[in-house]
Amino acid sequence: MTQKTPDTVNLTIQEYAAVFQAPPKKYTEERLIDWERVEAKLQNEMEWTQEGAAHIAALAREYGAFVLRNALALADVLGIEDGSLGL
Repeated sequence: MTQKTPDTVNLTIQEYAAVFQAPPKKYTEERLIDWERVEAKLQNEMEWTQEGAAHIAALAREYGAFVLRNALALADVLGIEDGSLGL
């Protein structure tokens, strides 16, 4: 397991928070996210490719933080830095 993973994740969260407006603490179904805008920002401000931006946005939208935290933990323990998609 990588000892620096929590630091890396916290830095990445800070980087994304600087680009994207933080959502309200209480999530409501009425709050809509403009996913096209999110993907455009990922491409233009975070330097993702179009395909990578679409995948990363879909992962966030479809799975959310709970599942992705667990996937991150598993990938870290198994030493998987870049997945099979190579994004």
